Amino acid sequence: MNCCDEYGDCRQGRDCPARVAKVGKRMHGKEPLNASAWRMYLKDLARSMLIVLAVMLVSAATMGLMR
Repeated sequence: MNCCDEYGDCRQGRDCPARVAKVGKRMHGKEPLNASAWRMYLKDLARSMLIVLAVMLVSAATMGLMR
């Protein structure tokens, strides 16, 4: 009996062709995204906003300590 005919009676263990058969195509690594101009501008905008937020938090803490 061939193990491909009935999976229940397969006694070949790890060597069973039904078990080791490759199904489908695997994607090993994705290609990096293209660095477009708007991505760089958005990255700069996010960095600037984080810097402004940090300065605001430091100034609020300084004003709180001075009172």
